[in-house]
Amino acid sequence: MKREIGNYHFVADAKTGITFRWGKTLDDNPTFAPVPELADISISNHCTKGCSFCYRDSGTNEEFMKLDDYVHVLENMNHPKYGNVFQIAIGGGEPLEHPDFLEIINETCKRGIVPNFTTNGINLTPEICKKIKGKVGAVALSVTSVDEILSDKVSMLRNEFIRVNIHYVLSAGNIKEATSIVKGDYSDKLVGINALIFLTYKPAGRASSKNIIKAGKELDGFMKAIDNKSMKIPKIGFDACFVPMLMYYTNIRPELIDSCEGGYFSVYIDHNMNVSPCSFSGDKDCYSLKTYDFYDIWQNKFEMFRQEHNNQCKNSNCKAHYMCRGCCPYYPEITTCYAY
Repeated sequence: MKREIGNYHFVADAKTGITFRWGKTLDDNPTFAPVPELADISISNHCTKGCSFCYRDSGTNEEFMKLDDYVHVLENMNHPKYGNVFQIAIGGGEPLEHPDFLEIINETCKRGIVPNFTTNGINLTPEICKKIKGKVGAVALSVTSVDEILSDKVSMLRNEFIRVNIHYVLSAGNIKEATSIVKGDYSDKLVGINALIFLTYKPAGRASSKNIIKAGKELDGFMKAIDNKSMKIPKIGFDACFVPMLMYYTNIRPELIDSCEGGYFSVYIDHNMNVSPCSFSGDKDCYSLKTYDFYDIWQNKFEMFRQEHNNQCKNSNCKAHYMCRGCCPYYPEITTCYAY
């Protein structure tokens, strides 16, 4: 995929998932994408596992997005001049418990969009893996501990040559284990894994504020481990919520890290077709596709959000101050460097 819209340029490779954007020149970073690069879509709020940290408070409620509504979302995001989004992150609830899951994957592919999804893995079967082979960019298994990584599920996916990522929810309760993971102490648990992505624990839904990451020795140790260039584990990454701390605490060059992209380059849509900057927006900055056109929301309704939150870093001592958007606009308490 290649886009040139004014001073916004975007190139993406569907096979590798690699994306690259620039502004008027290669040294410029565009303010936002006229067409979102990524859409995070929750196709349900139904899940039978009942995790205590579920930020959406999902349960056995059979709240599913209708297939017709999902198609409506895809069609609404298809810009009449510039085309559709590059990729979609399908979530829930538990996506594999959606009765139309395979049709959702197929409808996404039919429009030239790369589907990815996150799952707890419980309902993953060899049959499902065969049916999604060659259709998805990657499958992410969500865990809070290395012991929760289901090696049999990893093998199922790998047998069909499907990339497997681990989404590790990083909290105060497991940051010591996470540090050991980064140091390579659990490499045997990550065999066959494409990438390990750390997701910042947020006190939303059933999640407790007691488990948010706090500044101190444990966080310092985790950051030092990240800076260690001798890591013997797969590629690691972080969600947007962790980016401010990554910029502040590590020696990673800030220009190599994207600041929060919610509402700028990515968008969230829930199972009721409500559009917001990210999945943690709640009722704030939220507009229904049943009432508004998608590009009215994206280009006009979100403009106030972008003006308010663009480059709001208040930590002038940080080397990335000039390019960081600062603390999370919805849960500022998770951004530890904000307190400095």
